[in-house]
Amino acid sequence: MKEKSITGKGISMRKKKTYVFNIILMIVVLAFTFYTLLHGEDLREILSVLKKADKSWLVFAAVFAVAYLVLQAVSLKVIVQSAGTSMKLKDGVKYTFIGFLFNAITPSASGGQPMQVYYMRQDGVSVGVSSVALLFWTIIYKVALMVIEGIVLLFFRGFLHQYLGHYYWLFVLGMAVNLVSIVLYSIVVFSKNGVRNLALLGTWICHKLRIIRNKKRFMERLDHSLELYQEGAVYMRTHWEVFFVVLGITVLQRISFFTVTWFVCLALGQHGASPWEIVMLQSFVAVCIDILPLPGGVGVNEGFFVTLFKQIMSRSTAVSAMLLSRGVNFYILMIIGAVVAVYTSARKVTE
Repeated sequence: MKEKSITGKGISMRKKKTYVFNIILMIVVLAFTFYTLLHGEDLREILSVLKKADKSWLVFAAVFAVAYLVLQAVSLKVIVQSAGTSMKLKDGVKYTFIGFLFNAITPSASGGQPMQVYYMRQDGVSVGVSSVALLFWTIIYKVALMVIEGIVLLFFRGFLHQYLGHYYWLFVLGMAVNLVSIVLYSIVVFSKNGVRNLALLGTWICHKLRIIRNKKRFMERLDHSLELYQEGAVYMRTHWEVFFVVLGITVLQRISFFTVTWFVCLALGQHGASPWEIVMLQSFVAVCIDILPLPGGVGVNEGFFVTLFKQIMSRSTAVSAMLLSRGVNFYILMIIGAVVAVYTSARKVTE
């Protein structure tokens, strides 16, 4: 019996094995990271700091973490509905939580969008509309980060150099990768022939590497997918007002995510740094670490967070802030995403 593909009636066994492997890898890397960060530290002091954290500020942190994904759902709803397809906000929230989960457990956050396309298709959104909508949002998501960091470069360059120090090259590399990604994605969405040419190039390379055996049959399926894709892409190319509306929402989404760390700092009694300084430091983590092909950025994200934040607080407090911040804006959202995915799949089975 042939395995079912993700775009068919289910998730293939190969995909499931990959997800399980990535989860195990994440756990191993996370365990090593915590051992490295906590080795030689006064664990009792860290636990004492965590116990004294103000729970009311942590509630605000959790609200802003959830708002991060709700705002993404609002953006998807705007994009999809602008293409003439109806979508409920609650469905958008479902897609964003599921996307967050699968982004977290796959290298380079590559698994989220295919799963979102799958669940959107289950709810009647065509593959062409959902694929373009998600790619369109991805471009804007990266542009939003460039806008925020552009403001930092223009008005807070001294702060940038002071806290990044010899890691500044990583910031430059992160910005360059984001810029290249925006250009490539834009070619795919806004160029009539760009997506086909890139697809043909990728197919040729894969055929030469013997990854694709039957080139003719693959090209037939590719042509059908491109026809669906172009229907949505043509609409997106002619509706620039949607771009600017979603960009505004996405800038707020990015800031909402970064603000989680500020509330965590307040919960730990750290009132010395301004909200904007905390937001900038957290944004530096995003720029420098998101480019690495690790599931959820696990390991390096935690380590780099401590490296930056120990400059404005004690190391033990920085470790506590990392544990709470990552717990709220990553691991809790992952757990919610897993619950949403299981609940949604169970409902589909019973219907």
